[in-house]
Amino acid sequence: MRFSLCLHVTILGFVLAAVLPAAAETPRSWGEVGFINQFNADFEDDGKLDVRGGYARGEIVVRATDDIHVRTLVGYHGVAYEYSSRPTIDGTRFKPWNTIHVLRINPMVGYSLREDINLFAGPLVEGAIENGADGGDGVKPGGHIGAEWQVDDTLKVGLGILGVAEIEEGFWLQPVLILDWQPRDAWRVTASSRTTRGGKFEVSHQINDQFEIGAGVSFRRERYRLKERTLSTTPPPPVFRTGSEGIGEDRAWVPAGRVSYLPKSAWLNENIGPVRIDLEAGAAVEGYLKLESEKGKKIEKLDYDAAPNLKLSIHIPL
Repeated sequence: MRFSLCLHVTILGFVLAAVLPAAAETPRSWGEVGFINQFNADFEDDGKLDVRGGYARGEIVVRATDDIHVRTLVGYHGVAYEYSSRPTIDGTRFKPWNTIHVLRINPMVGYSLREDINLFAGPLVEGAIENGADGGDGVKPGGHIGAEWQVDDTLKVGLGILGVAEIEEGFWLQPVLILDWQPRDAWRVTASSRTTRGGKFEVSHQINDQFEIGAGVSFRRERYRLKERTLSTTPPPPVFRTGSEGIGEDRAWVPAGRVSYLPKSAWLNENIGPVRIDLEAGAAVEGYLKLESEKGKKIEKLDYDAAPNLKLSIHIPL
């Protein structure tokens, strides 16, 4: 049943992406690279966690005709989990997992129902594994569909649904929320939840042509297939048998503030376009790591205390 539903949503997404015409206005292609650092997270029982990594993502927009364009979002991020002291399960110290790789591919097209209403749909494929795990065991196919309404020059809202075949967790469904509201010239309120990683809500203020500040909250969720391992060979009995691949999950809320710098450069504007450098500082709260067996049975949930979270990124037009 789960596979059948996933297959139908995926096929529907590919069909709609192939046949639906898009809205008249074409967004710009863009790219972004960034680095993240979450540090000094204390597990409630015992152990300490640091998370470091980087990511690269971008959206390519191709106009086929005057009425049709396809937007393809591609993203990769790799994260290393480092344990300055290891957490425990029933007195046994262990590393839940080490380095995680996540790849997302999400093409999307839209249909202009009216000047102010666009329908969108498309397939998506995700892969999420620990370094050394079987890549095929971490593939998650799915799709999404929804609609956008340009209420006026200052407000755009959208709503849809996204679904993927999660790793040993059935068919994961979540809302796709879109909000872009500019109540005043220098103020903007945005919200988006286009991937299974989560979503973000932010209020921002443009100070001048070069600086912008913002504050908001994001929800982070990743679920991935782990490499083969045996957790323990002494009592209590090992929760992973030799040769099995478990499942890991990391969730947290991240309230943060942002400062953005838009360098003024004639060469950049002429050859690349407006470049934006973002620095975000906040904290991961209500965070936890969850370890499951290869069939998705919960083994342990490790809550950790609020931890500082930093992110530095560069956004460029393509």
